[in-house]
Parts: sequence; structure tokens; C-alpha cells
Amino acid sequence: MLIRGLARTFVSTAMIVSSAWVGFRVWQVAPSLAIDWFGEPSEIVVTGLPFVAFLATYIILRKLISFFRAPVPRPAEEVAPRTSGQFFFRLIVTVIPAALLCLVAATLVHHVGSVAEIRDSAVSGGDSLPSPGLAERLKNSIVVAIPQSLMDKLDPLASEQRVKLAKMIAAGRDKPLRSVIDSETGRPYPRAIIVDDPKLVGLAKEGRFSTLLRHPLLSEAMNDPLVKQALGLE
Repeated sequence: MLIRGLARTFVSTAMIVSSAWVGFRVWQVAPSLAIDWFGEPSEIVVTGLPFVAFLATYIILRKLISFFRAPVPRPAEEVAPRTSGQFFFRLIVTVIPAALLCLVAATLVHHVGSVAEIRDSAVSGGDSLPSPGLAERLKNSIVVAIPQSLMDKLDPLASEQRVKLAKMIAAGRDKPLRSVIDSETGRPYPRAIIVDDPKLVGLAKEGRFSTLLRHPLLSEAMNDPLVKQALGLE
């Protein structure tokens, strides 16, 4: 009876975790899909599509599991003596879904904290705030606990360099759009090039920092040699 209960818990948690992960991944690419479909990051697509993806995934998984579910064990099987193998099985069934759920939660918190950093950068004009918010503190704790390389794979659209670039754009959203020349190199500063992009500046001015972070134009900007140099990638 206990094994059956643990199995149900494992299956239910796995369905929720898998559905949440699909919804999160769709949420990450939603701005790109909205631009491909409508030419702009529509809020209906950016907000609604991830929820639809989560709900659809959960319903499909639930139907599949119901279809392939094993028959209910006979009472004799339920009262059979428990072995050490059954103990480890119960342990694994309990630990795995909990670990997956924690990993998904950590990824979500990491992304929310990154958006909060961009928002604070816009408010402060690029200067560090004396007291970071709760989301940023939670993100810092996660970065300490989880290797950055793993977090970049789980949440590639909120990588350290990508967030840094988005913060540069947000910090310069209210400044005049003009070319700023580096006196040493005679070339424009990378931030001046990016800030001059009206779409990214518009998102920053509207306070749509989450969409700014996920915007495909930000991905294109990351490939610019001057931007790479400013971000320390070259």
C-alpha cells in the first residue's frame, strides 16, 4: 500500500514538474515566436502561450499515464514482506521528484532574480543599489549553490553575460540616443550601439524587462564583436 502511494506521488509530481518545465521553456522562446507570427512581442502570446503549453502538457501526460497505468496490485502483494530493495525503491521514488521540483523552482527563481536585476539597473541608471531585493538575494543564493555552467544550460536566456547586456540597455533607456566614441580606440562604445536599437530601448522604457531579456535581438547583439569585448567574451 505504501509503495502504491509513493508511486502515485512520484507520478503526480513528475507530471507537474514536466509540465512546468515545458511551460517555462515555451515562456523563454515566446517573444521570438510572437515576433515570427505577428512581427512584435505580443503580450497575449508572451503570457498566454506558456500557460497553454503547461496545461496541454499536463492534460496529455495525465491521459497517457491513465492509459498505460499498471493494474492495481492484489491484496496479497500489498501485504507481502518488504525487502531492502523495496526500501531503496521507496527512497528513490521520494527523492527524485523532490530533486526535480527543486531544480525547476531554482531555475524559475534564477530567472525572476535576473529580471529584478535589470529593473533595478534601470531605476538606478546603472549604479548598484545599496540593498538588493528579495528576488536578487534568492538568485545569489542559487548561484552559490548551483554551478554557473549548469544554470546557464537550464536557463540560457538569463546567462550572466546576457543579463549584463540587458542591464546596460535598461540603464541607458532615458539617455539621449547618440553615438559615444571611445577616445582610446576611436570606435563607439558597445552600449551606444545597442541602446540605439529602438525596439530594445522601447521595451526598456515600457518596463518590459522580462521580454527585453528574452528578445531575439538581444541574442543577435551578443554576436557583435564590440559587445563581446565589452562583456569580456573576447
